[in-house]
Amino acid sequence: MNCKKEIEFNNFNLLRLLAALQVVYIHSVEHLNITNEIVVFIKNIISYFPGVPIFFLISGYLITMSYENNQNTKEYIKNRVLRIFPGLYMSFVIGLIILWYFDQLIDVDITEVLLWMVAQLSFFQFYNPDFIRDFGVGVINGSLWTISVELCFYILLPFLYIFLQKDFFKRSSLLLLVSFGFYYYINEISSNTLIYEKLIKVSILPYLFYFLFGIILYKFKNNLIRYIENKVWFYFVIYSMICYISFDIFIFDILHQVIFSIFIFSIVFSYRTVSYRILKHNDFTYGVYIYHMLLINMFLELSINNTVESLLLVLTLSLLCGILSYFLIEKQFLKMKKKSLYNQIQKEH
Repeated sequence: MNCKKEIEFNNFNLLRLLAALQVVYIHSVEHLNITNEIVVFIKNIISYFPGVPIFFLISGYLITMSYENNQNTKEYIKNRVLRIFPGLYMSFVIGLIILWYFDQLIDVDITEVLLWMVAQLSFFQFYNPDFIRDFGVGVINGSLWTISVELCFYILLPFLYIFLQKDFFKRSSLLLLVSFGFYYYINEISSNTLIYEKLIKVSILPYLFYFLFGIILYKFKNNLIRYIENKVWFYFVIYSMICYISFDIFIFDILHQVIFSIFIFSIVFSYRTVSYRILKHNDFTYGVYIYHMLLINMFLELSINNTVESLLLVLTLSLLCGILSYFLIEKQFLKMKKKSLYNQIQKEH
């Protein structure tokens, strides 16, 4: 199957949207302090399908496809910038307006504000200044730390290609193991209170194995996809069993993440036309993700919380923000890509 067909017939967009809504749901329940038993039960179930790792897995596959399709580093960089920064900058402006409206910028050192602005508009979205710590959850848009990780993946990919040219299997296996070591340390061993532990947690180190897994699947797709295509229910059962019999040991945790990754890609390549029938190649994921914490913070400041209705409202408004962001901002800039499989498919439909 050629690249165009891979983009046209898969569930990438739908899966990413569901992953974003999973993050919105979890954050809403936790930050809005919703204790409804059914809501909490759903939260516990969907916690086994974490949205952020799904983003990193899919990025590994799609960014590799984009890089190989372009064969031009300048166009690759341009396409990545057009995909990330227009929507990000708009969400930053709206976040700034929200802080101003709630009087969070009064008597604040202008140097601190400028430093935060530079961090948010470049590569350090995880930076959080003191003047925001009394607002909402303590950070205006805490989910954006993953943008820093994604940007690092984009920068790293060309160098990974060079590193993995010789002895791909051995070198990729080594990177997978090292990255998973960081993941295991951060999630199972560290206290996450020391500054270096916090920095590791928002770096690419604990998540590189997800990105690499996506790269590996793309590089060997002709041999591997047939083992996961239309087998989503088989891998769902396997993954459910792994979750049920979970052991807190390093080797088992590796197995858990490998089965999870395979299961996610089995969703992508099973019932391939579902995503198109629902979304028609539109991708609302990014907007849903970058605006939901702004909404949650406003709800907290306005004391709209503790109820199921507040959860449903955040989910609905986040989806609406995603739709508006895609059509008004993201799509307009994505049209500026000179060479894009997605643009070609959009024109044909």
